[in-house]
Amino acid sequence: MRPGDILVIYRTKDNKGPAEYRSVVTSVCVVEEMKPKNHFNNFKHFYDYCRNYSIFSQAELSQWYNHSENIYTIKMTYNAALNKRLTRGKLIEEIGIERNAYAGFMKLTDDQFRQICRKGGINESLIID
Repeated sequence: MRPGDILVIYRTKDNKGPAEYRSVVTSVCVVEEMKPKNHFNNFKHFYDYCRNYSIFSQAELSQWYNHSENIYTIKMTYNAALNKRLTRGKLIEEIGIERNAYAGFMKLTDDQFRQICRKGGINESLIID
């Protein structure tokens, strides 16, 4: 990933039913900066950078920092929420996402991105090609 890349945020299942019906695309963001773990001198430096923006607790950030070598922080701008959230099933059946692909992180085609925005009800004036 690089600054300027567009991310489609995907919320994984909530254990209340199958992912096909419970996991959804929620929003669109743009990458502002990305930093690898080795950019930070220690956990405090990492935590100070993350804490005001992260959705994760200090304990979760500590776990990842101390037990994972290949982690990155991604600072992103939240651009738009989908008015209609698309389930994993719709992503597979209507958008053409591979059923066996890892949904947590995958590259989308330009057409898949446009379809997600259109079917998700994002105002087209917010999307710049």
